[in-house]
Amino acid sequence: MKHIIITGTSRGIGEALAQKLINSNHRLYCISRRPNQNLIDQDNHMQYYSFDLSETYKIEAFFQNLFAHIKRDPHPEGIYLINNAGVLSPVAPIEHNKAEDIARHMQINLIAPMVMTSHFVQHTKHIETDKRIMNISSASAKYLMPSQSCYSTSKAGLDSFTKSINLEQENQRNPVKIAAVYPGGVDTRLQTEIRSVRKEDFPYVDAFIQLEKAGKLQSPEETADALLHFLNQDDFGKQAVVEHLIPISG
Repeated sequence: MKHIIITGTSRGIGEALAQKLINSNHRLYCISRRPNQNLIDQDNHMQYYSFDLSETYKIEAFFQNLFAHIKRDPHPEGIYLINNAGVLSPVAPIEHNKAEDIARHMQINLIAPMVMTSHFVQHTKHIETDKRIMNISSASAKYLMPSQSCYSTSKAGLDSFTKSINLEQENQRNPVKIAAVYPGGVDTRLQTEIRSVRKEDFPYVDAFIQLEKAGKLQSPEETADALLHFLNQDDFGKQAVVEHLIPISG
């Protein structure tokens, strides 16, 4: 059985990933601040955790509990972690961003994936199986815009962190394969949020509105298909940061 941990499953890409991974050969561990009752009602091969990732000091105990379940399987086919959860706000010139909003943003988008990766590596170190971590990054890590300093910084940090762990693991006997990926423009709550920002706070808001009107955003389901295709490739982790997903047709 494959054990798959997914963060941010309340909606969007995370929910779509979980939906597509529901399978009798998969044990899913879904994590979000607000539980997704639709997912919970669908499958008994799932454990759902209501957990606020901004409370990073609680992750150690949380992962001890989670891996107590995983380690009941004496011969897991694979253990995967998908760090998908993320926030966009605050979106404004830096002088308008409150300290507590900046800190919460970084806790969720960067610190939580770092801490979860740390505990994932610790708990799986002596487990002989296929181990993979997929970090959902963003082109905003590379292509910068005003008023998105927090988001771009957190995603650039996630990319650098992924590259570092990729280097650490490459000479291990049973390594954790890790990669960060840019999913592209996806029709999620984050896109809705960016389109609602005042132009004086985000001068490029009209471009995002036009992108949605032109139908150029991917659906979460299409994106989930491409992400899972990427996750399951034999050479996953060979490249630490992947900027272009291959669309899956049909």
